[in-house]
Amino acid sequence: MRDSAEKPILLAPAGSPQALKAAVYNGADAVYLGLNKFNARLKAENFTLENLSEWIEFCHLYGVEVCITVNTSLKKEELEEAKKFAEQLAALKADCIIATEPALIEFCAGLKGIRTVASTQLNIHNVMGAQTAKAMGADVAVLSRETILDDIRDINLYADIETECFLHGALCVSLSGQCYLSSFVDGNSGNRGKCKQPCRKLYSIDRAGYESPAYRISPSDLSVGRNIITLKDAGVYSFKIEGRMRRPEYVAAAVSYYKNM
Repeated sequence: MRDSAEKPILLAPAGSPQALKAAVYNGADAVYLGLNKFNARLKAENFTLENLSEWIEFCHLYGVEVCITVNTSLKKEELEEAKKFAEQLAALKADCIIATEPALIEFCAGLKGIRTVASTQLNIHNVMGAQTAKAMGADVAVLSRETILDDIRDINLYADIETECFLHGALCVSLSGQCYLSSFVDGNSGNRGKCKQPCRKLYSIDRAGYESPAYRISPSDLSVGRNIITLKDAGVYSFKIEGRMRRPEYVAAAVSYYKNM
């Protein structure tokens, strides 16, 4: 556990090597990225086990931590492979693993030299949820985007676990990590890294005044802006920018904006 008096960190998305460099050069304290499996953003360019070591070394040269997403829902028969994957990430000196599956979180908590983060897919939004993540062995709980400020304060007061909140980026019409719309539409589950984002399409409604197609279930992006100060005062340690599917220019602009707050 880090000293609570430390300055909060800014965590940036790295969906590609170019985005990773944009994050590092613009002042990110940490980046999060995925590989070609167990990754909730499989459509991003991503990284490989073969090139991961060089990018970890690059980030560490600049004092930037590297968090690896192993954050899809796992099938029973995948658990052992996911555990071996986590061991490989630890051996490559990644700084933390972001996981969704409780059994994998418990396993990762026993690995040396790497921290364990309970993913937002777990929809942690109150003290009990954060305490449960702590009991699993997680060092950090990524709070769901719907968590209200009073509950964020309570979690930081009573749950004895570091918290991470989203600052900026896309929002899901469903509760964090609980959307099955893509899976129902065409079998591409967002919880398996294959979301086709049907929520972003135009829809009409069979109701007077709503017949014209519009983006009925596509929320505007989150932008916390200067409210980051309020979240700092509430005890949040890590601030996360969403966007592993975004261009490097987006990453650079978002990191620069929040780094200067």
